[in-house]
Amino acid sequence: MGSATRDARTRAGFTLIEVLAVLFLTALLVGTAIGFYIDLSNHSQKATDTTREVRRATTLIDRIALDLERTVLVKKPDDMDPLANPWIFLADSHLGQRFRGTASGSDRIKFMMRADPPRSNEQPMSDLSTVTYTLENSGSGAGFELRRWSSSRMPDHLDRDFPRPDDPASLLLADGVAHFALRFLNDSGEWVDRWDSSQIVDTSELPVQVEIELALVPQITSADPSAAQAAEGEPIVYARRVLLPMRPLDMVALLDPDQLNGGNQNCKLTLADCIDWTKVGGGKIPGMGNPPVSQGAPQMPSADVVQALSDLVANAPNICWDQYRALYRDSPAVKQQCR
Repeated sequence: MGSATRDARTRAGFTLIEVLAVLFLTALLVGTAIGFYIDLSNHSQKATDTTREVRRATTLIDRIALDLERTVLVKKPDDMDPLANPWIFLADSHLGQRFRGTASGSDRIKFMMRADPPRSNEQPMSDLSTVTYTLENSGSGAGFELRRWSSSRMPDHLDRDFPRPDDPASLLLADGVAHFALRFLNDSGEWVDRWDSSQIVDTSELPVQVEIELALVPQITSADPSAAQAAEGEPIVYARRVLLPMRPLDMVALLDPDQLNGGNQNCKLTLADCIDWTKVGGGKIPGMGNPPVSQGAPQMPSADVVQALSDLVANAPNICWDQYRALYRDSPAVKQQCR
């Protein structure tokens, strides 16, 4: 009787092997759950880093594109001293940066643009500004610095110099820039890496489009080793093409009706004849502009593009349409007979 009771109690307990098996399975489940949580956290952090980079790059390109869309250039009269004409659109490379093994594009640009009216009346100013974007070596950290400088005081002569990085008006837009380059589309449909409106080749001329390329040094905050290894690879290049709507202004022709169309008496279609402003809505002209390099959706111009064309129609409605045909003929805002 006593022996049977002891056998029943023995069968009711767990053996050491069974206890160890349960502990092993529990540890395995807990380890899997912890690994899954860590992996999920790393992926979430990586997505956050990527989103932050995309927003940062897009904001920078938007800022540059907005300024370029307001570009203004006045042609130099034939009888004017070239050094006395302050108007310029200049872009070149001063760092000689190489990206992906090749050197291309300009890493700094200087131009004049339509700006917001000045708020100070202490010194004579206008609604025009001289603007520069320059890529500079970084004093600390990886990559380069992208700086923007602007002045509302128009120079009284040709000034090809760029401001120094320590100029008080030079603002740091971004650090940790891996690549910044500008390329230009001329009237012949050819892309070039440099532009100088003060030289004979491009005298008093503007590019039709400007292509902006920007890449940032990846900033990975994740502790995942694979994410850190990916950060050491090549950065993502963001690109956009910006249309310059304002063609160079010939003030001599604008002030002299006889020279308005360059002496061309055969000009049958004018700017006012060809743009149908009833099709403009919401500050955008459907179909105008060009799709970004990395996207298929059309890029709509900002209100400044529309305003620039509106100013042309209002101030010089009799300018010959031929010089604008190649730029805007595919827009629904252009009348059928002008395409």
